[in-house]
This record gives sequence, structure tokens and C-alpha cells, in this order.
Amino acid sequence: MRFWLGFFILFCGCGSLQAAPSTVTILVEFSPQNAAAYAQQMTHWRLLQRHAGSALEVRFEHVSLQRSFSQVQQSGYCAINKMRTPQRAANLLFSQKPLNVSPSIHLIRTGAATAEPAIDVAAWLAGSAKRKIGVAAGRSYGKDLDSVIKASPQQVYQVSGEDVNLKLWQMLQKGRVDAVLDYQIRIEYLRGLQQDQTPYNATKILGQPLVNEGFIVCNRTAHGQQLMQYFDQLMATPALQQALYQSYRQYFTVTEWQQAQPYFQTTFPAALGP
Repeated sequence: MRFWLGFFILFCGCGSLQAAPSTVTILVEFSPQNAAAYAQQMTHWRLLQRHAGSALEVRFEHVSLQRSFSQVQQSGYCAINKMRTPQRAANLLFSQKPLNVSPSIHLIRTGAATAEPAIDVAAWLAGSAKRKIGVAAGRSYGKDLDSVIKASPQQVYQVSGEDVNLKLWQMLQKGRVDAVLDYQIRIEYLRGLQQDQTPYNATKILGQPLVNEGFIVCNRTAHGQQLMQYFDQLMATPALQQALYQSYRQYFTVTEWQQAQPYFQTTFPAALGP
């Protein structure tokens, strides 16, 4: 299926946007039959499309998480909602601004929700050798959590392929793992789609940043560089920054949103005005 993305002549502080490259294939990590369950992952890409015109042809290709990082290195491909790490940045191009911003990753467990302080995941795993935690194979959860995952291979169940977040939630429901690492907003969304009443507890993780960022990523080919320059210029426009900023708000509690304002003032200044 083809999706069309075009670009009007927009203006930002640096002048008008460059001409758009002709085509791009966006890699997405969910299967077509489960697209509804992953609609939130596409929300901000759709906003980018709506703030564009009709000069760029966009196709979507459904792949596994591991396949996306392999294929994105080829000319013509980009991916969205990727965490930036030094290792990845050495080989790929990342957008100057994140396309997706959400509260940080939580430790998700089934059972009645309780108020508890931020948890040390390494200590939690060390508390019982029988504890198992589910993660998406090939995904980076940030330096600290990646180190915990690497140090505890016997207690980490890594899921690969398409629809990994849905698979992990289903594994947690069935008791095959004791916890998963995920965003609370995504768990809420998956429960809503499945009309699922499974109680769960989302606990903040010690040492995690206030927000998690997901960037657009392209390869370092000439075409990839042209695409990234175009995306960066588009995301610098006040109209798109304002639309993204208003959309991000739905993912935060009132307190989290207030705490995140200094971050947004620095990262999306055009959204908040002078």
C-alpha cells in the first residue's frame, strides 16, 4: 500500500524547505494484521505527514525489530521512534529533534496497582533467581538498563519478530515472565484494544530520565542525508512543533508534564513561543 506525503513551501527561521527527495520507505515493526494495536507509534509520523504536501512518495514496510536496523542502512529506507545511542549514531543519521517524546520506561507487572518508590531493576532481579523479565530483542532501553539486561542473561527473556510489545504483554498476562519493560501508555492502549481488564502495576525505574526520545533514523547514503536534512527542516517549523507538543501532552500525568516543561522549552522552543 502506498501512502503519499508531500510538502508545501514552508518557512522557518532558516528559510524555505529544500525540495523533497522523491521517495522513502519507512520501516515499521508491527504486522499489518496488528496495525491497530500500534496506532500510537504512528501518531507523530502522521502529524508530520499532515504538516506536509504532495511531493514525497512514502511506502511502509513491515519488518522485525532486528531487520529494521539492518535494512535501514540501505539507501531509500528510514525508521521512526529509535533511541539514539553512540554506537548507532556512528553508523546512522538521527534527526536533530525527536519525533516521539513520552515518559520514561516503567517496570510493568500484573497485580493491583500500588504506590511505591522507583525500583532498582538490577536489585529486583537479584532478589530472586527465579524472576524473569521480558524485553524486545535488539532494542536499546538506555545505557543503564541495557547493562542490566546484558549482566543477567539467565533472567531475561528476549522476544523478537514483529509485534514484540504485544507478545510481551501477552506473556506477562500468562505468567511466562514476571515483568516487562515498557511504556505505561502503551500498556493502557493494548488493554483498551483487547478490552482487557488485567490489573497491572507500572513502577518507575531508578535512574531513568524524565522523558524518553524516539528519533527518525536514516542511512548515511546521499539519499539518506537528503531525507534527514528535509525532515530536520520540517521539524524546525513552528506549526509542526506546536502540533507535536500538544500531542505529547496526552502521554504525561499533570505532574510529569509540569516537570518536563524545561525540556520542551529547550527542545521545541517554537512550540512555546517567545
